[in-house]
Amino acid sequence: MAFIVNCYDLLIKNGTVIDPANGINGKRDIGIYASKIADVFEPGTKPGKICGRKVIDATGKYVVPGLVDGHVHVLPGLRFEYPIDEMWKRGITACLDMGSQTSASFNRTRKMIDDAPCVINACLGLSNMAETQGEIPRYTILDKEVNKEKIKELFEIHSDVLVGIKVFIGHGDSPTAELTHAVMKKAREVCDYVGCRMFVHVANPDVPFPELIPYFNPGDNFTHTYNKGNILNEKGEVYPEAWEAKKRGVLFDSARGSRNWSAEVAKQAFAQGFYPDVITDDLTCLSNDPNTSRLTVHMSECMAMGMSLEDVLIASTNVPASYMKGVTVGVKRGLDANITILDISDNGHQFVDAFGVPYEGKYFIEPRTTIIKGKVMYNEIKTDY
Repeated sequence: MAFIVNCYDLLIKNGTVIDPANGINGKRDIGIYASKIADVFEPGTKPGKICGRKVIDATGKYVVPGLVDGHVHVLPGLRFEYPIDEMWKRGITACLDMGSQTSASFNRTRKMIDDAPCVINACLGLSNMAETQGEIPRYTILDKEVNKEKIKELFEIHSDVLVGIKVFIGHGDSPTAELTHAVMKKAREVCDYVGCRMFVHVANPDVPFPELIPYFNPGDNFTHTYNKGNILNEKGEVYPEAWEAKKRGVLFDSARGSRNWSAEVAKQAFAQGFYPDVITDDLTCLSNDPNTSRLTVHMSECMAMGMSLEDVLIASTNVPASYMKGVTVGVKRGLDANITILDISDNGHQFVDAFGVPYEGKYFIEPRTTIIKGKVMYNEIKTDY
């Protein structure tokens, strides 16, 4: 009998692999050749000698599909953008930049996307004044600052990375009910003209939710769902219109951020079963505060509010990947080796929401290793060479 040797470029061994979309939850070893997952198998079940040129022992750790952050600011244009090369420390293997760039500037930014080692998609800001960093109010001259022809042209040029239009509602961007409706009508017009999704930052808007949500089509994204003034009526109940919107395919994104997550709102909404379809952190340089918008911290917060680990993983991998371009998710033979290794403690943790309100959770998730197309970008686990 021939002696069989399976010597991978990278071997991840002894970890608990959780990939809900592929029905995996248990001890598995993962063999990687170059950029691809070659084998996923239970330890001791593969015949022959198993080795790797590089071996990561994930004993006691959780090996999951690479995290996909569906709301970041890593492209230039806002003064708080997060450095692309720091994302690996957050366990992120692909991301969607949410409106940092506009039709006035995106062509000059494309090279950053091409040069990045991970997949980066982008949404364009509706207003070409979004890069003014808040010093000039958006939507004050709506007809002049929104050029749907230019936006459509960019979507045709960059169809492989552009996925939608970002709109700002609330926080002073649309300070009257009249202007809010005008902005949403314009956004709907542009998205329909271009043929793309609409992503709407909603933060305590000047119109009630039932008036705002009719502008959303299936596949559109309601961002910062659990901010104050968004989805709860005066009785603390989730608006019926929110349930109806979810049923017809509108996606509700938690988009934690540093000022857009209310524990009070989240507790009430989660208790009623209104969970986020997408879990994102609104990644910026403000995320250097461990209490704010780190993706794994926010995943932990969602578990504290009642979500299971499996549902949290789906919402931070498969769902955002479903409306992005060029993103591969899953721990399965033949897929790109995009993998995140996590520590998950169950000793309890105190969280603090965006308004300074503390609350308790049982689990706390921390990234330990980030692998993108087979390349170890970040690692805190002992590795054998």
